[in-house]
Amino acid sequence: MKQIVSLSIRLALFVAVVTAMLSWVNILTRDIIAQRRAAEGEAARSSLMSGTFVQLDSEIPEEFSDGITAVYRAEKDGVFVGYCFDVTVKGYNEIQMIVGVFADGSVAGVKILSQTETPGIGSKVVDESGAYLPQFVNLPSSGIDSVVAISGATLSSEGVRDGVRVAAAYAAALSESEVE
Repeated sequence: MKQIVSLSIRLALFVAVVTAMLSWVNILTRDIIAQRRAAEGEAARSSLMSGTFVQLDSEIPEEFSDGITAVYRAEKDGVFVGYCFDVTVKGYNEIQMIVGVFADGSVAGVKILSQTETPGIGSKVVDESGAYLPQFVNLPSSGIDSVVAISGATLSSEGVRDGVRVAAAYAAALSESEVE
């Protein structure tokens, strides 16, 4: 019995030390990780459309909040260019992406920031050099449903398509409110 208690105490101490070390590493790296993610997001937005991006502070309406986590308005030389949306969707797993929508409502494109789709199957959907994502480039918002899914990766294809659809719909709503 003494041996079990002794081993339990040792195990508890070991777990406490490892937990403390992991917490310390998290504290040291969280700002660096946040800066890296912000830089990746800025680079992705800049690759979709040119201009200066300003994050909109307004709350995202409930009908568009399913997936959209942030909205950026793009302007170039004082002229409205479009919007970029940070979107998180559910494919087979989670996909984080940026969707650009031009001022005329057409889709500028999609950039994947992170994903955990199945390698070789769902990952075909999020491959920027593949056949799926390029279908969205310069696509009018009315054509989003015509994008052809990747065979065997239906959930991943539908997740990305749903994210693009909600971003285009929110861009249209934002554009309407700017005109008013």
